Amino acid sequence: MFTREKIIIRFNLFFRNLLFHFVFWYAGLLLYVFLTGNDQLFSKYVDIIEFNSWYLTNFFLAASIALLFTLVDTFFNDRFMRFSSSRILVFLPSLFYFAIGFLLMVLAPLSPKTLLNVKGFDDVLALMPEMNIHFTRFLVYFYLACFFNNFLQRMVKKVGKGNFKNWVFGILNKPREEERIFMFIDMRSSTSIAEKLSHKKFSHLVQDVFNDMAVVDNYMGEIYQYLGDGAIISWPVERGLKNNNCLRAFYGFVNVVNKRERYYERRYGLVPKFKAGIHVGKVMVLQVGRIRRDISYNGDTLNTAARIESMCNIHKKSLLVSSDLVDMMVDRNGFYVREVGNIKLKGKRRKVDLHYVREKRAPVQQTSPQIRTLLEKLNIHKNKLVVTK
Repeated sequence: MFTREKIIIRFNLFFRNLLFHFVFWYAGLLLYVFLTGNDQLFSKYVDIIEFNSWYLTNFFLAASIALLFTLVDTFFNDRFMRFSSSRILVFLPSLFYFAIGFLLMVLAPLSPKTLLNVKGFDDVLALMPEMNIHFTRFLVYFYLACFFNNFLQRMVKKVGKGNFKNWVFGILNKPREEERIFMFIDMRSSTSIAEKLSHKKFSHLVQDVFNDMAVVDNYMGEIYQYLGDGAIISWPVERGLKNNNCLRAFYGFVNVVNKRERYYERRYGLVPKFKAGIHVGKVMVLQVGRIRRDISYNGDTLNTAARIESMCNIHKKSLLVSSDLVDMMVDRNGFYVREVGNIKLKGKRRKVDLHYVREKRAPVQQTSPQIRTLLEKLNIHKNKLVVTK
C-alpha cells in the first residue's frame, strides 16, 4: 500500500541515489580521461551539443549512467533481495553493471545519426567495436568503479549520512561532546509474537517493520542502532525540536504500520504495536574498535531514554518523554502533553519527571440520529438471528 509517507520515502531515496551516482560518475569519467588521456571516447556525441566541450558531454553521459544505476538500485530493493537466492544477489547486479559498461563502449564510436539508421540485427553486428586494449581497459575500469560505487553506498548506509563525512576525515577518532535527542522504540509483546510465529516468519516481520521505520528520515531522524525488534533513533537538538520532528517521527511510523494493517494481518496474522521513550542530553560521540570499527554514542542520556521506554508498559502509554525535552518544546500544536509524575527509574538515583504525549487527531464526525436508529435495528435483528440458530 502506497501511503503519502511511503511515497515521500521513495522519492527522497530515488533523488539521493540519483545525485550520488551523478557526482560519482562525473568524477569517475574525468578520472578515466586523466589516467588514459583519451578525451575522445564520446567525441561523436559532441556534434549534437551546441557547445563543443567534452565536459558538457561528460555531464550528459554521467546523468545517463546515474539514471541507469538508480533504476537498478530501485529494482534490487529490500523486498526483492529478501526473496531471492544468494547466487542471484551476487551474479545479477554484476551482470547489469557489465552490460551497462559494454553498452557504453558500443555506443562510444557511434554518432546519433548512425544509431537512427539501424534497421536490423545485421546492422547491429556491423557496429560492434573491435575488442582491443582500449575496449578492455575501459571495461576493467568501469567494473572497478562499479565496485567502489557500491562500497561507498554501503558505507554511507552503515554509519549514516550524518556521520559519514566525519568518519572519512577522521574527526570521530577523538571523542567529542554533543547534545542530542534519543528515542528508543520497541515492539510490544515481542516475546509472545515470536513464540506464535516461527523464527523465520518473525525475522520477516522485523524486516518489514524496519523497512517501514525508514519514515523517520522524513522527520530528519537518523537510525543509530537496531536492537532486536527495536531501534534507537537520534536527532541533533535543533532538528529534533523543529516542527516537533522527534514526536512526529514516532506517530508517523505508527501510522504507516497501521495503514498497512491488511498486509500485516494477511502475512502474519497480527498488526505490531510499538512503544517509545524520548530523552535529550549530552553524549560523547566517538569511533570505537580496532578490528571492527563502529560509531558509538556514550552517556547517561541513552540509559535514561532506555529506562523511560521501559516504563511504557507499567503506565500503559505508547510514548513517554522526559521533562527536559518537554521544557525545550516551543510549540505543542498537534500533541496532547500530560504529566505522568516524578518516577523512579531503574538504576537511577534521582527521579525523573515523565510526560505522556499523544497525537491530536481530526474530530470524528457524529453519526446522525437516523443512522443510529437504523444501526440499532440491524443489531436487534442480528441478535434475533443468532438466537434462532
